[in-house]
Amino acid sequence: MKNAVILFLFAISLLSSCTEERLNIDTSGIDVHLNFKHYEQDLFTINRNNIERSLDELSLKHPIFISGDYKNPSEIHELNTYLNNELNTKLFKDWQTKIGTYDAIETELNKAFSYFKHYYPNDSNPSIYTYISGVNYEKPIIIKNNNIIIGIDMFYGKNYKAYQQLKIPQYLSKSYDKKYITPIVFREFITQKFAPFLAGKTMLDNMISLGKVEYFIEAVTPQLQDSIRFQFTTSQMNWCYGHERAFWKHLTIKGLLFSNDYHAYKRFLQPGPFASSMERESPARIGIYIGYRIVKDFMDKNTEVSLNELMTNTDFTAIFKASKYNP
Repeated sequence: MKNAVILFLFAISLLSSCTEERLNIDTSGIDVHLNFKHYEQDLFTINRNNIERSLDELSLKHPIFISGDYKNPSEIHELNTYLNNELNTKLFKDWQTKIGTYDAIETELNKAFSYFKHYYPNDSNPSIYTYISGVNYEKPIIIKNNNIIIGIDMFYGKNYKAYQQLKIPQYLSKSYDKKYITPIVFREFITQKFAPFLAGKTMLDNMISLGKVEYFIEAVTPQLQDSIRFQFTTSQMNWCYGHERAFWKHLTIKGLLFSNDYHAYKRFLQPGPFASSMERESPARIGIYIGYRIVKDFMDKNTEVSLNELMTNTDFTAIFKASKYNP
């Protein structure tokens, strides 16, 4: 029994080292300095006694927010309503204690985009904006053209009082932490970039489709822990490691892999308190982790396939077969 355990651990370490070696890219020669603009810092400190002049200055620096007929009385009224909103005022005030500085966030995003530049050297760098969203939990990240807009107030920590007052479920608010900004940004960024290649029909299709996105996130954030990338707690991540085979067997026995059952999709691929019909310790998005493991096996066994070829491959069945996935 002891020998069997040692062999199992050795096999796992081999698979892990294979992927780590493939994604161990030297980006020291790729110098990326993204254009960061922090709208909330300029907006909430404007001179309201001379609002029109302030808007002129804002429009030059933040045209993505201030453009068009911004001096129209109705536009000015809307802006004042936003600035005077009690929640928005508190959200900006609390930025100092919850975020305080953008240095670490900017460093991590610059690093991630240096990896992205390795794989896509001809793509132009996006501009990164932050703003106070008023707790827009449905769209914490917005991609507009080549601009990435971050609702920074969505990353004040899971116990932030406003989240509780708005009755946001804990399974969502646990991800509202600044340590998750980079993987969340890339999940939205990559999903939009490769949208035409991510639509699947069956449960397995969608698992692999979403798994491709997670593999891409790993490729640009190889230094991050799995739990950070997947936005799982440590116990949820450990549950995935320990129950991968059992969950795969569950999908197989229940005939869910090749079904298009929306309820199964919702249970295993969308956020929730836990994976319905499984143990309460199981994360609701366990199916995405399994999809990632399939993609990881596929890429480890097919080293000639580039990251872009993976992302644009819509033959999910072929990916599955070539992965030889067998937990």
